[in-house]
Amino acid sequence: MSENENKALEGILLSFEYNVKNSEEEQAFTAFQKKYVYKGNIIKTVLFGIVALLFLVSFIRDPKEYLNPVLMFVSLAFIFVIWFNTFKIRKSLLQALKVLENDKYIFTLYDDRFSIETILDESEFDEDEEIPVVKPRVVTFGETEIHVIENIDMYILILKKDTIYVLPKRCFDENISKELGDKFREKLGEEYETKLSVS
Repeated sequence: MSENENKALEGILLSFEYNVKNSEEEQAFTAFQKKYVYKGNIIKTVLFGIVALLFLVSFIRDPKEYLNPVLMFVSLAFIFVIWFNTFKIRKSLLQALKVLENDKYIFTLYDDRFSIETILDESEFDEDEEIPVVKPRVVTFGETEIHVIENIDMYILILKKDTIYVLPKRCFDENISKELGDKFREKLGEEYETKLSVS
């Protein structure tokens, strides 16, 4: 029995092996922040900006009131901290993920779910060391909050707004990419977002 026939019996629509470069993690996490973090940051920036402006106006009207410029700079400092923390979190995460750059995974798509499995490198274990069993992450459509962003380089899978998986398109051909996009569009509707322009 061929590999394709075995997959059909198991209900597998497609399966491929992949790895994720640190630069791809950065691109994906930036997209995540733009979608879920930047909006809140912008609102806070506007609010603190208005407060800073009000203190500036008060200072212009009454230069003797020394507290106004102090509070204005405090408001501007809050704006700086908001954006600095956003970029610091991204930098720290990417630094932590750097060690996983050579790890390999298997993505498998079924009609009603998908799974992501980590491939363990047996050469990293001693001969007498027991190789741990790592269960694949299985995500069922309709049971988990899923948002997918497709861009020219990758599919970004965001689960429950706190977990990100990256499927780089360099790891599979156009037929697989089309089948992935069609399935995500079918199962997720508006939660599937396409951005195929160069970022």
